[in-house]
Amino acid sequence: MNEDGKLEKLVENCERREDGGGSVIENGVCEACGDIRFVPCETCLGSCKIYCEAEYGELELEENEYGFQRCPDCNENGLIRCPICCD
Repeated sequence: MNEDGKLEKLVENCERREDGGGSVIENGVCEACGDIRFVPCETCLGSCKIYCEAEYGELELEENEYGFQRCPDCNENGLIRCPICCD
């Protein structure tokens, strides 16, 4: 994405928050993402997969209701927009 210039276009739409709530270091760099504007997903830790298991007492399960599934919170790279500097 970066080599094709697509990443720059994606990041252009992110507006920086200037709330002064300790989220930005003195030189204006976001503490969470280092001004990259993306951080690893907190749900899957960047793996893009989560494990779903059956609730106690469920005897009959569909094949797609348990096991590893795609994380619904992140993109294909296991990243989410920075919650500190992107809206």
